Amino acid sequence: MIRIQNLTKVFKTENSPFTALENVSLHVESEDIYGIIGMSGAGKSTLVRCINLLEEPTFGEIHIAGQCVFRHTISENSENSAQNEKIRLVGRDLLELRREIGMIFQSPNLLMQRNVEENIGFPMEVAGVPKEKIQKRVNELLELVNLQEKARNYPSQLSGGQRQRVSIARALANTPKILLCDEPTSALDSLTTNQILDLLWDINQKLRVTIVVITHEIDVVKKICNKVAVIDQTKIVEQGEIGQVLLNPCMEITRQLLMGTRGNHD
Repeated sequence: MIRIQNLTKVFKTENSPFTALENVSLHVESEDIYGIIGMSGAGKSTLVRCINLLEEPTFGEIHIAGQCVFRHTISENSENSAQNEKIRLVGRDLLELRREIGMIFQSPNLLMQRNVEENIGFPMEVAGVPKEKIQKRVNELLELVNLQEKARNYPSQLSGGQRQRVSIARALANTPKILLCDEPTSALDSLTTNQILDLLWDINQKLRVTIVVITHEIDVVKKICNKVAVIDQTKIVEQGEIGQVLLNPCMEITRQLLMGTRGNHD
């Protein structure tokens, strides 16, 4: 579903270039709940933003559902001179890609002047979906996230967990195949965190949506992920099936995450 090869992201700064990701490779299969875990500044949020091209990578390849959405490589041709190849989705093709990928952030970022059902329906309005189809889809999503009774409420009238549920429903509005979650529970208490994780699990099981979860919390990975990648200082240092990685960690950073000794986050 998502295949990343040798992905590098370098930010230009006033003083000197800053490398946020270096030669990252991973493979997320269809219907995975794939956790990407790491400490503050490791590069995990940059990685998830590169997947849907909110950030443009500097080098490497990204393939989604068999389609190359980004490739920038430098190779040597037969005359021993550097050959630069760059492919990137733009325009309508990029819009279509982003409709296939829903995204949830730590902060729900809801439209405060719109009620719950209007917030959920907003992406469909932008996409030009007819009103009757929007309402039908909104009703389905309200039931999925168990907010039918809050349909006419405004964000200021909701709890943090309810606002995040609205955010999840909005991310699913255009029926994406992939859901990217960037620290979706880090601002929530433990009880609400478990409820949101249970909801993400249900979405994966019922809708067969592939989910990528960025987190600094090992308990999030343990609860819902079937695979995990550990990112440390811009590089993937360990990855595989959840049991394999967490029961037999090879890297010191993984052991530290398991002990929770350095639990700060991006």
